[in-house]
Amino acid sequence: MTSSQTEITTPLQKLEDARFNQAGIEVWMKRDDLNHPLIQGNKWHKLRLNLEQAEQQGLTQLITFGGAYSNHIAATAAACYERGWSSIGFIRGDELAHNHQAWSPTLKQAQQHGMHFEFLDRQTYRLRHHQAWLQQLQLRFPQAYILPEGGSNELAVAGFESVITQLNQQCKDWTDLFCAVGTGGSLAGLAKYASPKQKVWGVASLKKAEYLKPKIETWIGDLKQNWHLLTEFHGGGYAKSNAEIVLKTNQFESQFQIPLDPVYTAKMVWAFNNLLEQNQFKAGQKIVLYHSGGLQGCAN
Repeated sequence: MTSSQTEITTPLQKLEDARFNQAGIEVWMKRDDLNHPLIQGNKWHKLRLNLEQAEQQGLTQLITFGGAYSNHIAATAAACYERGWSSIGFIRGDELAHNHQAWSPTLKQAQQHGMHFEFLDRQTYRLRHHQAWLQQLQLRFPQAYILPEGGSNELAVAGFESVITQLNQQCKDWTDLFCAVGTGGSLAGLAKYASPKQKVWGVASLKKAEYLKPKIETWIGDLKQNWHLLTEFHGGGYAKSNAEIVLKTNQFESQFQIPLDPVYTAKMVWAFNNLLEQNQFKAGQKIVLYHSGGLQGCAN
């Protein structure tokens, strides 16, 4: 990640649509898919301060956790590849261990960047939050910096201050911000640094995501109520989709010439379109859609 230490300002692209004019709203897309060729979008912000912390501790290996379609897995592998570090991904789904044909484009790219995989059955994978299990893992890999699933921790949350700073400079009176949600770190970071009058809408990409709310509250602080987690737009579950999402994604990409990743940003755009069709927005709202990258997931 040595080439990525300098923060770049990514475009805030105005989206023109007759439906927006009719509703009296303005809509932009924050193109954080353009902030790095490999460590795209929110993952760059999540990793940046964690990598600095690992470097300060003299550690040259990253260990983390994720599913087969985890953008965080791909980003961690790329970050370590750039720095000449080693990386290990503990992947949910032991059935993938000897079935390379079933690997996602994300896993294949991570392997190309040198990541070693250990595939865990789902019961073992649930131990990823247990301190005793993590301590044993640290003893096994004493030179490793262990990142949580999705890279979401306090340092990751702090990494989003720069995103809000950029947005406030590019459109100082924006009112609403939509982002995709996996583990909640991006939503927490964006809401924490947004003003109380700026609302951040998180769109969960997995089923039954209500369990994320207490952790998000911990990261943001109980007193800040400028965020909302939408849990009904998962499209069937994590890394799953449906015909309507595919249709809306194709329409969006054709209209605006902006590629969307199918796991996260496509569902966020689908949720925004649903709320628009339900007349949930008021005239005068200035809405930003946050593009969190993950475009390696579109590869064949």
